[in-house]
Amino acid sequence: MRTQARIMMVLAFSAISAAAAAADIWYEDNNLGRPGGMPPDFAEKFQHPETFNHASRYIHVYMVRANVLDVMDDRFLAGAFYPYLNRNRIKLAIDATGATWTQTSGRKKIASGEIRLLERLKRLGIQVDYISLQSVLSQPLVLGGTTVDYPLSKRIEDVVAYAKAARAVYPQAQIGIIDALPSYNQDYRQPYLMLKDALAQEGIPLSYIHLDMPFDIPREQRHGVTWQQARAVESYVEDELGLRFGLLATSRKGGEISGKAIHERTLAAQECYMGAGGTPGDFIVASWFPYPRTTIPETAAGDDYPAMRTVLEFGRQLDHIEKAGAQATNQAAWRAKCTTQ
Repeated sequence: MRTQARIMMVLAFSAISAAAAAADIWYEDNNLGRPGGMPPDFAEKFQHPETFNHASRYIHVYMVRANVLDVMDDRFLAGAFYPYLNRNRIKLAIDATGATWTQTSGRKKIASGEIRLLERLKRLGIQVDYISLQSVLSQPLVLGGTTVDYPLSKRIEDVVAYAKAARAVYPQAQIGIIDALPSYNQDYRQPYLMLKDALAQEGIPLSYIHLDMPFDIPREQRHGVTWQQARAVESYVEDELGLRFGLLATSRKGGEISGKAIHERTLAAQECYMGAGGTPGDFIVASWFPYPRTTIPETAAGDDYPAMRTVLEFGRQLDHIEKAGAQATNQAAWRAKCTTQ
C-alpha cells in the first residue's frame, strides 16, 4: 500500500510538472470591489514599464473589463497601453458582460455599447484576441431584491447573438466564457455542451471555459465542492468538449482582508489545484475585491503586496514546479494548506 501511494504521488507531481510547461498566465487588474473601478496606478505602470518588467514576462494575456476600457482615451490606448502589449507579445482579452441577461430591460444597451467599444478599438488598430463572456450561464438574475428565473435557453440565445456581433468586428477573436456553475455544485455538463453546439451551428467555435472557483470554495468544501471536483470540470471541458480550460486563481476572503492575504491565497490556489492533479491550460490572476489596492512595483517588499508582486511570484512558482520534475509531494503539507479537514 505504501508503494502504491508513493507511485500515485509521483504521478501526480509528474502531471504538475507537465502543466507548468503548458499553462499560460492571464492577468486582470482589480476593480477594487466596485463596477468600473481600477487601481490608481493602472496607467502609471504603462508609463513606467520598468516597474513590472519581470512580471510582465509571465503574462501571456492581459484581460481588461469592457467598462474600464470604455473610459480610457484614445491617446492612452493607442499610444501607451496597446503598444506595450504588442512589443511584449502579450495578447489582449476583453472581459465582457453584455451577453448576460440581454433580453431583460436595459441590458441591450450594454451589449450594443460593448460592440461599439470593439469597433472603436479596431479603428485604433488594436487587436482583440479573446472575448471572455462573464458569468453568462451562472450569474443569478436579481430584480428588486428577488432572484428571477432566467432560463438556460435565453442565456444561450444571448451568447450566440453577442458572439455573432463581436465576431463581425473581430472575426479571429476567440470566444470563451467565465463560469461559476461548478462552484455551486450545479450541473455544468449540459449547459456547456448546449452552448458549444449552439455556437457551432452559427459557425462560431467556443474556444475556452474559465472556471470561476475562488480558492476558499474547494478549500472549505463549500456546497460540497472539492479540488477533485474542480479537476473533473477540467477533464470534461478538455477531454469531452475539446476546449481549453482555465482556473481563476483568486480568493474572496483574501481580497477582503489584505494585500498579503490575497497574495498568499492566490499562490496557494495554484499549488492546491496542481497538487490535486490539475493541468489547466490557463491560470487567471484576478481580483474584484478591496485588495490588492495597487499594481506596482513588482519589487515591493514587506507588507506591500501590489498585484505585480503576486504575478511575479506566481510565474516563478510555475517555473519552480516545472524545473523540479517528477517527485513525491508531501500530502500532509498539501492537506494542511488546501483543506480544512
